[in-house]
Amino acid sequence: MRYQRQRQHSPLPSGKYRISPTTGVRIALPTPEQLQWQSQELGVLIHFNIATYINNDGCIDQIVPNISLFNPYLLNTDNWVQTMLDFGAKYAVLVAKHACGFLMAPSNVKFPLNPTGKIISYNYTVDYSPVKDINILDEFIKSCENKQIRTGFYYTVVTNNWLNVESGFVQNRTLKPGQLNITQKTYDNIVLQQLRELWTNYGTLDEIWFDGGYTTTLKDPITALLAELQPQAIAFNGYGISPNSVRWIGTEMGVAPDPNWSTGITNDGGDPNSPIFCPAECDTTLQAHDRWFWGVNVTLRSLSELIQVYHETVGRNCLLMLDLTPDRTGLIPSAYARRYKQLGDFIRSCYGTPVLPMERLISDDSLQYIQLFVSSPVTVDRSVIQEDQTDGQVIRAYVVDVQLVDTTNIHQWMKVAQGKSIGNKKIDIWQVGPQLINAVRLTIIKTVDKPVIKSFTVHLCN
Repeated sequence: MRYQRQRQHSPLPSGKYRISPTTGVRIALPTPEQLQWQSQELGVLIHFNIATYINNDGCIDQIVPNISLFNPYLLNTDNWVQTMLDFGAKYAVLVAKHACGFLMAPSNVKFPLNPTGKIISYNYTVDYSPVKDINILDEFIKSCENKQIRTGFYYTVVTNNWLNVESGFVQNRTLKPGQLNITQKTYDNIVLQQLRELWTNYGTLDEIWFDGGYTTTLKDPITALLAELQPQAIAFNGYGISPNSVRWIGTEMGVAPDPNWSTGITNDGGDPNSPIFCPAECDTTLQAHDRWFWGVNVTLRSLSELIQVYHETVGRNCLLMLDLTPDRTGLIPSAYARRYKQLGDFIRSCYGTPVLPMERLISDDSLQYIQLFVSSPVTVDRSVIQEDQTDGQVIRAYVVDVQLVDTTNIHQWMKVAQGKSIGNKKIDIWQVGPQLINAVRLTIIKTVDKPVIKSFTVHLCN
């Protein structure tokens, strides 16, 4: 289960940008962290929490599951990481606290109840569960580091069933079983203390997830805390609190609009004219019907559907964050692991090794890129383009065309693809199907400054 992510953005400076010397337009500039994050292309969002142990995807309706339910008796984070490697993930974000309020980490936070003022510990954590002797977050970090997978944490600020919090605010209503009553000030203090613990105790984090954003009262203190403890981290939903912000694409189905720009802060395909570099992340599930936490007898999405998801996310300049769902034992179910690997195998077999040309030509103005296969024609059915965005995303439109082997006129070309945004990666599967070609040509037909193509390749995929 997810939260409504669209929210009012706080006024901020317009971002770092440069003025194009050729067109005079503003070009948004990325941070090195944003470019590195985009280049990863594949990540996982690990939904494993006390909600795994109920037949309810994310503790909706203010449910507070009994802490004794959380008992992953076969827990093995190395098992998780092997599945990540089989899929091809470069980073992993673990749900530290979801809507239930259950915290996956030990916590020293204490707070007063309302109205008695009695001080209690935040005792709805893994330390009070049947696996209290296992530091799950620490094991997760170590397993990922051993295989060079970057890490991060998901922490929802806006919902905490245990503390009767919804939309970021303590609710004035009758408490449900298991809930506690506190003040808004107490809740805000709890959030900041727990974020400090998470951002201090587990090393350098690659990405921090604010699902649902954050309240106005917490904006400034969270901004300061992030700058103090994890300034390098990518912040999902982070425009307003971090220069390394990325945006939600606006859907959980695993599809980005085409075009999808690296700039703009709206939850959609972005804005090519925005002075703010804020690339998109596409989060979606392996399980069918938008199910995030592991569920009993839940079906998996088919391999063909997941391949389409890859093409409509990574292939449209959006980083794909696929849900990873350990079951109640603490392991990735074998059927799930097979599906992750099947998708990873397809990506590697299709895009791991491009068809190499005999010769490459680039026009003096960098607007045309030609690959020649004249002495050894090849059959291909798709093209992959990557733009160097170090100085911003500048390409606004392009065309790909090919020269067929049976063409009598060497100046005759057939258009096979066209588009607008390239960004980190654009994959075009040619509607005309596989073609036997002598040459392929990429032409930049609209740009706001001199373009730099990082990679242009062709492939044949079964």
